[in-house]
Amino acid sequence: MILKRNFFIYIGLLITGLNAQGGICGLSIAASNLVVAWDMTWTTQSVSITVDKTNPAACTFGLGFSKGTSGSYTRYATVLGKQINYQLYQDSGKTKILKDAPDTATVNDVIMVTLPPGSSPQVVQYFFDIPYALATTPFLVANGAYLDNFTINAYEGTDPSLFPILPDATAAVNLTVNVDPMVSISLVDPGGGFLTTATTKAIDFGNLFQGQISRFDMLLRTNAGLTVKMVSSNASRLKHLSKNSYVPYTVTVNNVAADLTGVVPVLTASGQTNMMGLGYPVKLIVGAITASSLAGSYQDTVTITAETTE
Repeated sequence: MILKRNFFIYIGLLITGLNAQGGICGLSIAASNLVVAWDMTWTTQSVSITVDKTNPAACTFGLGFSKGTSGSYTRYATVLGKQINYQLYQDSGKTKILKDAPDTATVNDVIMVTLPPGSSPQVVQYFFDIPYALATTPFLVANGAYLDNFTINAYEGTDPSLFPILPDATAAVNLTVNVDPMVSISLVDPGGGFLTTATTKAIDFGNLFQGQISRFDMLLRTNAGLTVKMVSSNASRLKHLSKNSYVPYTVTVNNVAADLTGVVPVLTASGQTNMMGLGYPVKLIVGAITASSLAGSYQDTVTITAETTE
């Protein structure tokens, strides 16, 4: 009799892993959508986010920030084919651009956080900036509501160069950058540069005589097109300060006679300008002085109004 023995080998494979949303620490991120308004007084803004964990043990992790729809760390938001650049920084000095795995090489690329034992949430800051030079060069950024989105990702560990591709927690941020239509006027001496404070101009003819001329430049800065009107307080006449006596005068803008009733725009422009604005030479010419013109001081006020057209 031949006895046969059958041998069976059982090989068991035990596979373990961590849930990509939470990991050992059980991390969570609370981040609100970001809405900002850009204008000529823009300053860098700090933004708060809240991080927490469910594991009572201490936990160290890094927060990475995705590229947004630009696909690079030259981030921008868009509207109707136009864009405004923005950037996310670890520091208020804007030297450490925030990145995301697998581009996180050092602690300068992320926000490193250590939550101590316990389970109390912690608020951390990042810094949002719109580079001023990119919003004003070569032209002022156009008006509109610019949109983008990015993701904040948490990675457990102390070495950003070893962060995995899959994060342990995420939070999505929708970004809106509102840029209102803007227009400003600067009245300067001929050839002068744009001065935001130069919104009035005093013209002193001295002793009046017919044909006397005074000149200045009107500079107009806009991101939404403009129309400009002029209105004379005394119907294009210099009025005697105390009596009913007048001396007529005319105004030309860019060598074209200007309507000082405010009914017809003295000029229009479309699109965006650079920071120096559009320059228009303005000339005032004293009219006829007759025998009935009384001696004394004369004066008029011309109000210049610029409005956006887009």
